[in-house]
Amino acid sequence: MAINRFHQLMIRIYNLHKKKSQKQFCILGLSQGQPKIIDSLRSMNGCAQKDLAQACEIEPATVTSILNNMEKNGLINRIPEVLESGKRITRIFLTVKGETISQDVENIINMIEDVSLKGFSDDEKAKVIEYLTRIYNNLKSYDSTL
Repeated sequence: MAINRFHQLMIRIYNLHKKKSQKQFCILGLSQGQPKIIDSLRSMNGCAQKDLAQACEIEPATVTSILNNMEKNGLINRIPEVLESGKRITRIFLTVKGETISQDVENIINMIEDVSLKGFSDDEKAKVIEYLTRIYNNLKSYDSTL
């Protein structure tokens, strides 16, 4: 079947990317949602839980559920903190085990990216990222209530 619509292609790419990567993440014992959190914590370790939810574009209640499982599995620690203003926040940190798994997650992400962009020149890879970023920004700024 020929794929001749943008929508069809985006759905197929998303589903195939998810299927291939999730298979690898399952081998690590990670459930859906955990790799995204781990990947974000690689650069945001110690961030507030609400900032993590925002960065991952996941509802705060969903992040809480994912983090509960990650904490049970020894991947993260949640440290409550009271700011000078009296406001309470919870900071999320990868444990040593979480740091180790985060490197495996990074390796899987890189492998899937390499497979996805096989045969592309460096210029073409940059263009793909540029185009996908523009698509993302267009959709993010689109007000569907119009």
